Amino acid sequence: MIEGKRYDKIMSEFKSEFPTIDLSFYDGCVFLDGQLDDYEQIVTAGYLAARLKSEGVVNRIKLTNYIEPKMRTAPIVDKTHDGQHCDVLIIGAGIIGCAIARELSKYNLNTIVVEKENDVALHASSRNDGVIHIGIDLKTSTLKHHYLRKSVPLYQSMCEELNVPYVNRGQLVLFPQRSLRPLMFLFNRMAKKRHIQAGEVWNRKRLLEEEPNVGEVARFGMFFPEGATICPYETVIALAEHAIENGVRFFMNTAVLDMEVNGGRISKVMTNRGNIYPRYVVNAAGTFSDKIAAMAKDQTFTIHPRKGIEAILDKKAKARAASRSVSMYRGSSERKKDHTKGGGIIPTADGNVLIGPTAFETPERENFETDSASIKALFAKHHDTLPHIAPSDVITYFAGIRAATYEEDFVIKTGKWTKNIIHAAGIQSPGLTAAPGIAIDIVKFIEQLEGVPLPINKNYQRRRRAGQPLAKLDDATRESAIKQNPDFGHIVCRCEEISRGEIIDALHRPLVVATLDGVKRRVRAGMGRCQGGFCGPLVTQIIHEELQMPYKEIYKKGYGPIILKATKDDAYEAL
Repeated sequence: MIEGKRYDKIMSEFKSEFPTIDLSFYDGCVFLDGQLDDYEQIVTAGYLAARLKSEGVVNRIKLTNYIEPKMRTAPIVDKTHDGQHCDVLIIGAGIIGCAIARELSKYNLNTIVVEKENDVALHASSRNDGVIHIGIDLKTSTLKHHYLRKSVPLYQSMCEELNVPYVNRGQLVLFPQRSLRPLMFLFNRMAKKRHIQAGEVWNRKRLLEEEPNVGEVARFGMFFPEGATICPYETVIALAEHAIENGVRFFMNTAVLDMEVNGGRISKVMTNRGNIYPRYVVNAAGTFSDKIAAMAKDQTFTIHPRKGIEAILDKKAKARAASRSVSMYRGSSERKKDHTKGGGIIPTADGNVLIGPTAFETPERENFETDSASIKALFAKHHDTLPHIAPSDVITYFAGIRAATYEEDFVIKTGKWTKNIIHAAGIQSPGLTAAPGIAIDIVKFIEQLEGVPLPINKNYQRRRRAGQPLAKLDDATRESAIKQNPDFGHIVCRCEEISRGEIIDALHRPLVVATLDGVKRRVRAGMGRCQGGFCGPLVTQIIHEELQMPYKEIYKKGYGPIILKATKDDAYEAL
């Protein structure tokens, strides 16, 4: 907490701008209470309070005439998990929760992961650009920087063990003015201070040699060789499956609804599927992590959701894009205004091109709607970067919600008032990059709370069991696989060249999600230009035949069948 004249100045400014809001202090934290008519003003109040440098801002200001939507949960209420006891209960199966689960699987512990959705990585962990950031824009005093730099050296070996793609092409920043050239010396000084490999300055001639599609606005560029990309949802699925192979249990469609706290410890966690009794709780609940903290009587931070929209382009757009992640330099004032790195145009690990994201504040934690205006704004913003790509290249688009705190930093710590909870919260960009390092430290926190070394899992399998996608095999290997199993020769998804055999294998993996999107996220059937228009019915039929599931119980995602009424010949008709 700051003191003296600066404290007085901030308090005076706050009282002048928000005279109806009560600002109070408790045990090193700031609490805001009251009501305002404008959500942007609520966010501004939180940021102003954060300038006091307290342990955290708990913003409880209400928005006039706004009723916050209830957390979406599965329409299931049963006692399937009632009475379960465990050493560690992880709440949330995004990349942070799944990375922690995998790290904990190295130890002989009874670990359970609960996730309110029917699959892992359905929120921010899959709704992002998949970039492994280098962190040149991060202050060295932040947890964001600490965990990013801790994790970058771990990523390639982790992906090799998980058998998922890790593509290191580097990152290119374009500069629109020659007058900015002196900044390159400063950039490399910053890189050295942040333990980042120094960047190379490319003049206009070198730029065109390396990336002939860059716009005329770019006068020179700076290339950082460390930048990489992964497939975010595939990586999270792999983390979960590897954790399951090593003994962790995942309870899907299981939402935490409340907790019982006695004597400063969580004794019971209530879910829609029964009560669970953990020794330790890890809060990795994304945009709901402050809600979980409140249930645990340990809220020292607030999540204010920040929405971003991105577009995925056809693989054919690669010829008019760049071979590496590329973005145009934005002034620091513009970046700070949006609290974003600014986005860019990224060749994904799967061979598509991604453009985005946008960034704007929203009170809604689960509103993933997109709009045409945002897509147009994306292309207008990045037109000078790569002018030859166009909205006609878009095959789909999506929105993600970042879990931002008013401190604009991660919350990685043990409980303040509740002693058996560990928070892995406020995870926004570069959370995808920082996940391996965060997981290691969460395990250390549990060990510190235990007071003794955690018992090693002597049966831990270092490498995840997984096969290579058929489309990536050489002709001889593919022919051999088809001879062993003719289903691998039956192509179901023409866009992505996915076989019937791969789809059947996906229905027998450690974490089975028997929906069209569940299969799509595991083997990419339906991710091509037609977005499942051709292969969707065939995938539905395979699920029906392989798992003996009635057609009316097969969903695209979540809940709600894609086939609704029977025809007179006892088949089902898709509506």
